[in-house]
Amino acid sequence: MKEKRLHGVVLLLVGVLLAAAHTADLLLWTETETGFALAGSVWVRYVVWLAALLLPYLPARWAAAQPAALRDRNPALGVCMVLTGVLLVLSGALTFPAAQLVTQFPGLFVSYSPLAAWADVITPVLGGLWLAAYGARAFAGFGIRRERLGSPVLAVVLPLCMLWRLVWRFQFVPASLQRLPCTLRVLSAAAALLFAVVLLKVFLVPGYACGHTLFAAGAGCFLLCTGLELPQTLYEAANGMLTTPDLLTGLGLGGFGLCGLVCAWAAGGADATEQEE
Repeated sequence: MKEKRLHGVVLLLVGVLLAAAHTADLLLWTETETGFALAGSVWVRYVVWLAALLLPYLPARWAAAQPAALRDRNPALGVCMVLTGVLLVLSGALTFPAAQLVTQFPGLFVSYSPLAAWADVITPVLGGLWLAAYGARAFAGFGIRRERLGSPVLAVVLPLCMLWRLVWRFQFVPASLQRLPCTLRVLSAAAALLFAVVLLKVFLVPGYACGHTLFAAGAGCFLLCTGLELPQTLYEAANGMLTTPDLLTGLGLGGFGLCGLVCAWAAGGADATEQEE
């Protein structure tokens, strides 16, 4: 089998360029406190962000249907999954005192219900534990050759974690069209949710040919979560604008984007369904 990595290399370069461009935008052309654009149209930025989410579906048709690199051991993916899992677990654990406070004094937090507060604790902890567990299995072999890779009931915690993050960002941090960081967070959470759903197919459905969607969803997650949101998270943290749980969540999504890069890289390589001559 002849491996092809062109798509993965291009994806990595585009991610680096997006990160550099977005960092420059935050430093020079965006108001720090409000997130309003000081120069240029917000729609130009939205076009670029939506392109990063949707355009990977065009080259995805040439990706491997069943990436050979994901059939058994994959230490690179394991490292990224463990890192992401640890960050998410920490973000949920550090939210625990706030959830206790909201539960004891619900009248003081009209816009933040106890249910939402505990969801902020439980969903990242469970999703992070699942990622860390499967990341650890990546070093010994979690791949399709093992036939049974885990319980679908337990695996649902990962998309639920990303879905709650999307709902939280859309509802509790309004995505005003003029507030660029808010809108970007919503788009990156949507990208993470799409990738989480496809990732479960790789782990839970042996032999399922999902390499095309894996490349597209993984690439979109990398570009949005790592290439765009991660620089924004670091910039806001440097300016004292984030709580520790929010910082860890942003870093966790950046790590999840690296998982997307590894999967897209694998999908751009050898196809396990091909017969060697």
